Amino acid sequence: MQALFTLTPAESKRLIARGIVSIPEVREAKEKGYLIVGRGSTNAYIVEELLEKSIEKEKYVAGQIIKGITCALLQGVRLQPVTFHKNKLLEVEPSTVIDKLGPGDVLLKGANAVDHTGAVGVVMASPVGGTMGEFYLPMKARGGTAIYPVGLEKMVLSVEEASQMGGTLNIDRSIGARIGMVCVTDGTAYTELDALEDLFGVEAVHFASGGYGGAEGAVSIIVEGYEEEVNQCCDYIEEIKGEPPLTGIKPPCKTCPILCSFQGMEEDALPGYLREA
Repeated sequence: MQALFTLTPAESKRLIARGIVSIPEVREAKEKGYLIVGRGSTNAYIVEELLEKSIEKEKYVAGQIIKGITCALLQGVRLQPVTFHKNKLLEVEPSTVIDKLGPGDVLLKGANAVDHTGAVGVVMASPVGGTMGEFYLPMKARGGTAIYPVGLEKMVLSVEEASQMGGTLNIDRSIGARIGMVCVTDGTAYTELDALEDLFGVEAVHFASGGYGGAEGAVSIIVEGYEEEVNQCCDYIEEIKGEPPLTGIKPPCKTCPILCSFQGMEEDALPGYLREA
């Protein structure tokens, strides 16, 4: 049996979140070791599923693409990343536990691009690489696991090719913040397709992309499997349909320290699409 449905970006984030908290390596890391949930819009949904309560998801980000530009949320506004140790929520910055991480521990890291090979791209505005600069090599050295929850709306032709472009000091002109990208070929991308296969045992195929009238960035997916599993899947998708989109929080350009084409500008000097409603 086959079934077709379309997911908006917010619906995809909710599905990915519910899928990833169900997989054995994430459950075991939370229960028996360390589970770190880095900042990111999809990761904010994962935090809600782990905590079983709502959070201010718009504040669980660092870099962001909002109002049609690359941007970042300021340090004082961001929520602290969530860290679990043996089912206990730790009130610490993840960087303080780096020297304790090892095999079986998991970092959930947000991503900004994914391609058909499973390579993921993470953009960075920080001159020292942000979370990637802080965690990527230590996790590799210590044998920990990094998983990259990423929606199919972020599919690009080649992450490797994209990562060879950009860089905060290479970009001569930008409409928004200047950023670079790292290409990760040895991580694990986790998309809507993985979530559907993990939750329902169906085969899922990315069928089409795009839309308008509220479906901008949407992905259409076909699933195939036994009738019972496919119907269970569709019933579940109907439950998450209508997930409201994130509105995002844009910091004041006047006081923002991020290298950006709008840095230092007063609100009334900004183009109309950036001004607060």
